[in-house]
Amino acid sequence: MKKITSSTRGQIWTVAKWEFLHFFKLKQEIISKLVMLVLAAVIYFFATNNSELAEQYRIATNTELAYSEQIDAAFEFVLVDNTEAIVDSLEGKSDYDAVLHFDASIEQYTLTSADKDAWQQTLIAQLKSALKQAQLDSLNLTAVQRESLTKTIDVEHKILDDLLKNHADKSQTFTAFGVLILLFVAMFGVFGQLFVSITGEKQNRVTEQLMATMTPQTWIDGKLTGQILLALKTMLGTLLSIVLSILFFTVVIKQQALRLDFINWSMLPWFMAFAIAGLAICAAFMAAIAAGIDDPNHSSKSALMMLPIAPIAIAFFIMDTPNSLLSVVLSYLPITAFAVMPVRMSLVDLPVWQPLVSLLLSVGCYYYLRICAARIFKMGMNMYGKEPSLKEMWLAMLK
Repeated sequence: MKKITSSTRGQIWTVAKWEFLHFFKLKQEIISKLVMLVLAAVIYFFATNNSELAEQYRIATNTELAYSEQIDAAFEFVLVDNTEAIVDSLEGKSDYDAVLHFDASIEQYTLTSADKDAWQQTLIAQLKSALKQAQLDSLNLTAVQRESLTKTIDVEHKILDDLLKNHADKSQTFTAFGVLILLFVAMFGVFGQLFVSITGEKQNRVTEQLMATMTPQTWIDGKLTGQILLALKTMLGTLLSIVLSILFFTVVIKQQALRLDFINWSMLPWFMAFAIAGLAICAAFMAAIAAGIDDPNHSSKSALMMLPIAPIAIAFFIMDTPNSLLSVVLSYLPITAFAVMPVRMSLVDLPVWQPLVSLLLSVGCYYYLRICAARIFKMGMNMYGKEPSLKEMWLAMLK
């Protein structure tokens, strides 16, 4: 095994820093978050203004309303003989804000207003509730019958397998799939950036000059390190945006206490470790494919860079059979373990050694994938102007 010297390590971090700062702009990140906060403030302003009712809304109606005491006091119902005349006057200077007409022949209520406003939806919702209550009372139901109509019937599912975790605790499953979704978002960013970075630099002959100062392995290691850091930044940035959104709508809009009990904090470090390993494996695979592409506009290999998304899709389909032979095998297979093992961990009570072995296999897979990517990259640079075939890429990896 070739030893990495301090000079090579310094070159790797130089390339990683260049790769990271090439796509990461701190000023733009700060501006985007400030824009998000401004939009949240604007939404809050309109939400609070639309939710507040004026002192009084006068509604002309041709029928007596049962349970009108359940409707907000801001709505005053005035019984009139001719609602059609009032409807005609609504668009002018009228003493009424709306007309509620009841057609007894078809048993239908119609609310007419001159314009559209938020208070009308509030009124309709309260009217429906009051009319539903009146409808139930008209049936002369007993308390037992009324309770029977409103009661939902649940079917409990018991599973005898002691390894399966409690179905009532969904926090581990939510956390696992939340991390997978963040990984999916970050992976798309890595896909585009690695593709543009490697193929673009090859076409502009930038890498030819740099190859005189460092080895292909150093160049690839630096680019992968920078892209993995960028992907982690994307995951953390997306997570921050989600938390801010939840905080805003829960605390500010709904005036409720913030609850994060849907996150399983004890399992989160495991899930993040698998996510980082998955990002590293996928980035190395994408770098290997991109290194074998000479012209990104006419290459048939571009579609292969979408293959790392498959393990994430597979993870969603093994939820119903987490202990099947296929699920167990996929949870140890390095190219799928980063997505499948976290899902199994959220559903099955596994001993610590199983996810640990799976994680170590994933790290080992990344170690050798980066070597393969460097070999393909070196071959691609030596074949400038000619795109290597899949067979040639495979032979280059085995050298």
